[in-house]
Amino acid sequence: MASISGSGSTNNLLQSLNRNNQSQNKALERLASGRRINRAADDAAGLAISDALNAEARVRTKAIENADFATSLTNIADGAASQITDITARLSELATQAANGTLSDDQRAALNTEFQELSQEAQRIVSTTEFNGVNVFSGQSTTIQVGTDSSANSTITLQNGDLQSTVNALASLDIGNQAGAQAAIESVAQARNEVSQARGQIGASAVRVEVSQNNNRVARENALAAESRIRDADTAEETANLVAARIRTNINSAVLAQANQDRGNVLRLLGS
Repeated sequence: MASISGSGSTNNLLQSLNRNNQSQNKALERLASGRRINRAADDAAGLAISDALNAEARVRTKAIENADFATSLTNIADGAASQITDITARLSELATQAANGTLSDDQRAALNTEFQELSQEAQRIVSTTEFNGVNVFSGQSTTIQVGTDSSANSTITLQNGDLQSTVNALASLDIGNQAGAQAAIESVAQARNEVSQARGQIGASAVRVEVSQNNNRVARENALAAESRIRDADTAEETANLVAARIRTNINSAVLAQANQDRGNVLRLLGS
């Protein structure tokens, strides 16, 4: 019959004590970090999956930021186009008034002065409206990266319209005489329609960008939630593991101490 004080039993107790200490340390590490996986050895497959999910969430965050810039661009474009719409409305009023045969040429000249000033202001707005150093109404498209890969499905192309030719056409009009005023009525109406179409395109692009933002936010939250389920520690479970490991450690320590004491007693008896 093997004695509890034998070297084999003592080694088994020491190994058990070592394992329990490791269990305590692991539970403490997980509770301190809040993570179930702190290194690849904890769960290699889980770490790979959670890292991929975390990377996707970070890319989605950047895509949301890209869409924020796009929203700023469309807001600037729409604000400027709104001002041009107001200008064309006033130009229509002036042209209609100047086309009236009861006015004198001097009166038309006064109306034409305001007409020309407003036309020039429309030109100024179009030529100086920029976002990040790029003219908004140059007719060039702007591609926004709102997805996580390089495919066409991950981009949105914004078309703000080329209003330069529209406002240049306004600047060529003259309502200083009745015939010119009558011709300007149709030209201004056409310009107003072109600006309205541009605003419609801007608004449609803004809505699409907003939808992409909402989609990215949902996808990011789902990716983070999935990563959390894989990587985060279960506090209740780890607390229970820590308590159990401590109890086992205390028992092993007590048994080991008793074994050492019994062995000492046996040696004393043999020596007496």
